[in-house]
Amino acid sequence: RFTREAAKDCIVLGQRIPAGAVIETAVGHLHHNPEFWPEPEKFIPERFTAEAKKERHPFAYLPFGAGPRGCIGMKMGLLETKMTLLRILQKFQFKTCPETEIPLQLKSKATLGPKNGVYIKLESR
Repeated sequence: RFTREAAKDCIVLGQRIPAGAVIETAVGHLHHNPEFWPEPEKFIPERFTAEAKKERHPFAYLPFGAGPRGCIGMKMGLLETKMTLLRILQKFQFKTCPETEIPLQLKSKATLGPKNGVYIKLESR
């Protein structure tokens, strides 16, 4: 989630928003909105190709915020995430187990996370 302050009075979808009002974007909801993401609960990595990104609304995916207040550590965070995931995938194979909840139920607080935890089995390669 991230917040912005309305710079001037405006009307959005018939709702009056006064200048100075704090607007909060529910990013988790945005990232699961079928209008932008058909079958949002389905794992479709092709959604994030360069070609797919060109077709998508520029603010439909905001993992690091946007604009001048976007995360300054985005590039480093992405690089660290990719390197960590690469090392894990080289060493382990992921498998579901009876406790694995499919589809995963999500809860939204300060960040989006699993409601009931995530249960998987890791097997050495």
